[in-house]
Amino acid sequence: MKISFIKASIFILFALGNLSVLKAGEYQTHVVIDSIVYLEEEDNALNFETEAFLPSDFNPYAAPENVLHISYIVEESDIELDFDPKNYLPQGFDPYEFFFDINSIEYIDANDLFELDFDTTRYLPANFNARMSK
Repeated sequence: MKISFIKASIFILFALGNLSVLKAGEYQTHVVIDSIVYLEEEDNALNFETEAFLPSDFNPYAAPENVLHISYIVEESDIELDFDPKNYLPQGFDPYEFFFDINSIEYIDANDLFELDFDTTRYLPANFNARMSK
C-alpha cells in the first residue's frame, strides 16, 4: 500500500507539473524529487487480537444508525459522607466562589533586601565576622 501511494503521488506531481508548463507557456516548473515530503503510516500494534473483544459484525468505519442508541457510562457524582462537612468549613464557605485574586500574591525576589526586626548581634558569638574566611 505504501509503494502504490508513493507511485500515485509521484505520478500526480508530474502530471500537475506538466499541466503548469503547458498553461504557463514560456515558464517552466522544475520539481525536485528530494523536496517532496512523504507521509508514512505508522504501525500501531496492540500486541493482542482485537477481534476477540469486538462484536462479529463490528465495522469501525460505519456511522451509527441512531445517536440515541449510543450507550454512555454515567457515574453518580453524589458522595455520601458519614458526617456533616458544614461543621468543618468556614462560615459562608462556597466551593465555587473565586477564592483569591492571583495578582494579590506578593512574590519575594531573591535580589530584594530585607531587614530583620531584631538585633542579630545578641545571638552571635563575640567578634563574629561573616565575611572572614577560616
